[in-house]
Formats: sequence, C-alpha cells, structure tokens
Amino acid sequence: MILHDLPPAAQPPSEREAELEAEIGRLRRSLDEAVRRTADDVPGATAGYEHEVADLRAALALEQARSGELEQANAELTASRAALAASEARYRLAVESASDYAIFTTDLTGRITGWNSGAENLMGWTENEAVGAPANLIFTPEDDRVAIAETEMRLAVTEGRGEDDRWHLKKDGSRFWANGLMMPLRDDEGGLVGFLKILRDRTEAKRAAERQALLVHELNHRVKNTLATVQAFTSQTLRTAGSLAEAREAITARLIALAQAHDVLTAEDWQGADLAQIVADALRLHGGDGERCRWQGNAVRVSSRIALALAMVLHELATNAIKYGALSNATGTVSVTWKITDVGDRSAEPRLRLALRWEERGGPPVTPPTRRGFGTRMIERGLASELQGEVQMSYEPAGVVCLLDIPLEVG
Repeated sequence: MILHDLPPAAQPPSEREAELEAEIGRLRRSLDEAVRRTADDVPGATAGYEHEVADLRAALALEQARSGELEQANAELTASRAALAASEARYRLAVESASDYAIFTTDLTGRITGWNSGAENLMGWTENEAVGAPANLIFTPEDDRVAIAETEMRLAVTEGRGEDDRWHLKKDGSRFWANGLMMPLRDDEGGLVGFLKILRDRTEAKRAAERQALLVHELNHRVKNTLATVQAFTSQTLRTAGSLAEAREAITARLIALAQAHDVLTAEDWQGADLAQIVADALRLHGGDGERCRWQGNAVRVSSRIALALAMVLHELATNAIKYGALSNATGTVSVTWKITDVGDRSAEPRLRLALRWEERGGPPVTPPTRRGFGTRMIERGLASELQGEVQMSYEPAGVVCLLDIPLEVG
C-alpha cells in the first residue's frame, strides 16, 4: 500500500532559535563586562553599574525562559512526529499483514491509488500493475455494464458504506466470489479524497452453498419420485390383489426391493451404481444363488435413475418367476445377461444402449397369460416412461424371456 512519507522526526534550530541564542550570548558578555568593571572597584562606578547589572540579569532570565519554551515546543513536536510515524508504521503493518483481505484505495475518479499484498495474492495484479488502473478492472463485464463500481462509490458517500456480495475477476480471467465493502476516505477537514475497498474471498463458501442447494433439490426430486412409485404400486396392488393379506405381502416385498436399491445408491452418494450389483442384489433378495440364478455382462456403472428402475423391473420378474415360473420348483434356473451396444450414427439418441436379457428355463410349461398383470404393466410402462426404453416379453414354452433395451446413462 502506498503511504506518504513523513518529515524527519528532528529539525535543525529555526532562525528564531538562532537569534535567541545570539542575544543570550550578547547579554552574557555584557553582564560579564559589568561584573568585571564592578570588581575593579573604580571609585564611583559600583553604584552606577548595579542598576545596569540588574537589568541585564532580568533580560537574561527572560531570554532563557523563552529559549526553554522553544526547546520544550521542539521536543513536543519531535515526540508528536515520532508517534505519528509509529502509528503510520502500525497501520502499514496491519494493512500488509491482512493477507486474507484484499484492500485497496482509489481516488475520486475510481483509479487505484493503493494496493496491499492481500489484493495481489487474491487477484494476481502486482501493486505496480494495479496502481493507476481503474477499479472496475476487478468487476465482471455484466457488472461493469451497469456501473456497479460507481454505484458502490455513491452509496459509500451517501450511506457511509457500500456493501456487496458478488463475483469478481482475477488477472487470469477466472472469477471468485467475495464479500465487499467500500468506504469513503476523508481528510482532516472532512473533505472526500477517495475510497477504501475491502474484499474477502468467499468462493468456497459460495460453492458449498450451491452444492447444498443442489443436494436439497435432488433430495426433494428423489423423495417425490419415490413417493410416486410407492403410491403407484400400492394403488395397483390393492386394486388387483385377491385379498388384503396378498396385497400386504406384495406391497411389503416391493418396498423392500425399493429400499435395497436406495441402500446401494446411498453407499455410492447417489452417483450411480454397478449394474452387476443391482442384478445380484435383486436376485439374492428372492433367494437366488449361484446354482439357480446366474448373471453375466459388461462391467458398467449406470445412473441412479436407471439403477432404481432396473431394481424394480428385476423384482417384478423375480416375483413372477417364484410364483409361476422357473423359481417355482426346485430345478428351474434364471439367467440374466447384458451387453453394451454402440448405435453409431443415431445421433438423435444417446450413443450407448444397454441390452439386458432375462431368461427362465426348467420351470413349469409356460402359457401366455390371458391378461397382463400389474407387474408386467409396471415393467412396460416404467421402462417406456422413465427410461425411454423398449420391452419385449416372450412366453416361450421352455420359459419366459424378457428383453430390455435402454438408452445408457453411465454413472
């Protein structure tokens, strides 16, 4: 920060002091001469000189008193200058030590006149580069277009301070979020001479607040989706179940499947999940083991949205297999395989797609159902509406085959 130099603490004697010293010397010499002449005991001289000696002594005492006053005044001035220099040094040290704060001053036109080390550390411009430049160099183009710097200076004058919380620019063009304060600078008579600007970098706090807001928004979205899913399968189950006990059992099983998928995603901070784990957990939940249930496919992570939808689809397929299909006896098997395909030039859609095959073998002979149950409708509608996917259900005599084709969102 540029600070004005102070005059030296001590000054040479003024002309008035020199004159007084000369006068005192002259008086001393006159007094000495009078005393000498008196001591010579010249007849008749003693009485004549006593009055002169007294006058000289009085004049000498007066001049000595004046000299003492001047010496005291000079000492006080020297002490005052030393105190001012110490105060200025403390101020300079305080400003330069405030490395967490960017502090700079401007003149009345908004040109920078002072720039501390905190400003250099935060924004990148050196003191030599910043001093003389307009203060709006730290404001974003959108703020500069609406004269934010001038608005802050006006508020500083009319309100005593201008505060802001906004994005600012660094020398390299990057942005940082800062709490800002602008205050007027005044001289001893109260006249406005410039402005003081203080900034504190709050970028991390700003980004943390944005992340928190995003998380709250995502949580709200997930809760709404989950409640909608629960409401849908509860309503459909109650409508199609043969009894309350059957409905209670079906609803409970679906809630458990949904909760299990949530557990997997929560462990991954809802940043997606491994597809093999989603498949394995869905089959194990229904008693599937390595002998009767097998799964194999590409190692791939899918988005949380796909993971939840697939978990519910696999739950419905496994439930039907236990009730009517390959898992309803002691020998049937279920095979789940998947692969990732690249659709190439189909640029209007996501390039990668997931092709998943559910295949049952060894169960009771299969006959096509006369009507579609809720589970089948949920599979078809869920994939179509939630994932823009396609479903093909095939009721082959040897066992049910379900083919899923889904645009892939990599988790």
